[in-house]
Amino acid sequence: MKRLFLFSLAVFLATCGGCAHGRPKQSQAQAYEALAQKFELAKKENAELKKELTLYRNLKHLDVRQFVQGADIFEKALADDIAAGNIWLRVSDRGLVITIASEKLFISGSASLSDEGKAFLDKIFSVAAGHFPENYIYVEGHTDNQSLAVFEWKSDWDFSFARALAVVEYLKQKGVDPLRLSASGFGQYRPRASNETKEGRRLNRRIEIIISPQKVGHLVE
Repeated sequence: MKRLFLFSLAVFLATCGGCAHGRPKQSQAQAYEALAQKFELAKKENAELKKELTLYRNLKHLDVRQFVQGADIFEKALADDIAAGNIWLRVSDRGLVITIASEKLFISGSASLSDEGKAFLDKIFSVAAGHFPENYIYVEGHTDNQSLAVFEWKSDWDFSFARALAVVEYLKQKGVDPLRLSASGFGQYRPRASNETKEGRRLNRRIEIIISPQKVGHLVE
């Protein structure tokens, strides 16, 4: 009987010892997972801070926080089009640059805005009106290297400028102060990608809308 009791006690202690030994392992795994999550969050926050610091050092005239926040707002509002590759956003020394594929805005081969393009501009400037109500807006047109051969425009500059001007005129019609607006065309001479591929040419046919840090009545020297 005594032997049976001692044997049972030994089994009980061994079992408890195994349990006690297992709990720290589970606890360590949970602690490691929590630490990994904190590390990833810290990396993300550090990347954002680095981006703001770099911009601040190079762009002292730019309200960095305003433009970073503005870019975040646009990214959320235009998430589907960004994912589809129709629009791209970046903050540069010029301000917030919104690049739009021409097919999203215009009737093919034309400087006339499509109904879809007008609706898309309405969407962009409903966001811009709330976050950048006084900033200058520069609209730039760009083409690929085949616009003349296909559409018989006088020059790439004519075609790209006509498209930029169409955007500016539409914004004026929608109530944007014309003092804030300007248009320019760069033809095929500032490509984003190689014109040797169909996708490269698509990327080069674009409108760039630059929301400047300069504001009406507050020009930066």
